[in-house]
Amino acid sequence: MTSNRTWGRAIVCGLQKLGAGRVFISPGARGSALVAAVVEVGIDATIHYDERGMSFAALGWAMATGRPAVCITTSGSAVANLLPACVEAFHSGIPLIFVTADRPPELRGTGANQTIHQPGIFGSFVRAQVDLPSPGDLNQLPAILENLAASATGETPGPVHLNVPFPEPVLPELLADGESVPCEEGSACQSRIGDIPKASTDLTSRSLPGHFFDSPHGVILVGRLPLAEQPFTAPLLQLSERLGWPLIADALSGARLLPGVIGHADWILQSRNVPAPERVLHFGGSLVSKRLGEWMTPCRGENYLQVRRFPERLDPWHQSPTIVRAGIPEFLDSLSIQSQSGWRDTWIEANQAASEILSEVLETHQISEPAIARAVAANSSLLFLGNSMPVRDFNSCVESKSSHPTQILGNRGASGIDGNIATIAGISSGSGKPVTALLGDLTLLHDLNSLALLRGEPVTLVVVNNDGGGIFQFLPLGIDPAQRERFWETPHGMDFTHAAAQFDLEYHRPADIPALADLLSQPPHGPRLIECRTDRTANHALHLEISRRISQREWKWKR
Repeated sequence: MTSNRTWGRAIVCGLQKLGAGRVFISPGARGSALVAAVVEVGIDATIHYDERGMSFAALGWAMATGRPAVCITTSGSAVANLLPACVEAFHSGIPLIFVTADRPPELRGTGANQTIHQPGIFGSFVRAQVDLPSPGDLNQLPAILENLAASATGETPGPVHLNVPFPEPVLPELLADGESVPCEEGSACQSRIGDIPKASTDLTSRSLPGHFFDSPHGVILVGRLPLAEQPFTAPLLQLSERLGWPLIADALSGARLLPGVIGHADWILQSRNVPAPERVLHFGGSLVSKRLGEWMTPCRGENYLQVRRFPERLDPWHQSPTIVRAGIPEFLDSLSIQSQSGWRDTWIEANQAASEILSEVLETHQISEPAIARAVAANSSLLFLGNSMPVRDFNSCVESKSSHPTQILGNRGASGIDGNIATIAGISSGSGKPVTALLGDLTLLHDLNSLALLRGEPVTLVVVNNDGGGIFQFLPLGIDPAQRERFWETPHGMDFTHAAAQFDLEYHRPADIPALADLLSQPPHGPRLIECRTDRTANHALHLEISRRISQREWKWKR
């Protein structure tokens, strides 16, 4: 019979040889053989007491590196806590390998302590899953691990699940402190995995709809892109100029701050006389702006071209787009086109006018949520955007005139506010760079204990504290304001002074935008929390004022 220790070591060594990156661990007795193997082999590991936070940290690390991270947990409800990160990884195409320790199969359904039915617990949110038997034939492991790793990093990357039952006794003898024994060479696991693969394409202009570039009234959209693809967006500006089509970039595209990008489309589209496009050329993934999605719905089939590496369906408006499997460089290399119109010029004029109106309105306020987003954009090179209002304000309000490249990430696969702090910690450790994050107060409260993961990391958290869910001010709920506040906005009446002290974060509370900009211009020497207090009702009124001013403008759209 194979011992727990040998079985656990074979799994850990197999994953290491296949190219898995860092291991993230939430300890528990049942997974001791796996953890002991990590210790003995000397693999880089992050330890965190909360499985939900641990798995989101792994998500952030994989997001930053493009390599699969391994998550190890004990049995029972510990496994259930991995589901939120699993869902986000599935919808974002992030490679995670969940290795969950379990009780022996014969204990399932018996009422045995800390025993639940773990196989299949992640349902349809994993690319592959395997429920191993109790420790046995080592010869079967290499093929199983290779298949799982390939599923995690294949043409559709995402999470996979390996469930590993361990019988009693679960605790192996550990090596002396500081001692390690590397995995043996010549393991049967040979097919090394690594970064997420690039799309394999053989494109020519003839493979595209023949009439697609004939229209002068098209638009180029850049949706959410993984970190590795964001540097390739700059040439899209030249394509925009050649076609005479405006370039509209999402907050998480990496192109949002480039000069020449239409940054205020969400506001411009509130004007009544903006004509719908005749063609849409869409690079990358999903868009933050709902209004932008509604505007382009008339483009269907061959008039809506999506260029992206991964094959999953992206069609929230049921437009049946034409899909081209390619990265941005491969697609641009395949083109030989030239078309000019005044359509783009009108968009640039409208964008400049919207930017001026935004600046005029924001200057009348000492501190405001759109102005906070602008300050963060001007002082960050690696940025994480929290969900709800922060990503929306960044998407619609910041200026497109950055003099330095900015990489921008966020958890927009399922767009939850859970696990954001842990994700940021993982991004920081994976990238090795300072990270600035723009978050709401509920997002921080939701993941408060993950502040422990920031210890020693050069992370700046800019937290907009409007005492609740300010986004619900914008929804047409049609109910009494007092009921909306109680049941939707959920005010909490707290600040984060003591939380910062408890987790040893440097704390600041700037009174105005210049003070915030000054803080952001100083490089962090460790984790710091910058709390910006705003008012939900005043913020709603500010957005209405901006909308009113911009929507009153009419532009002569060149057709």
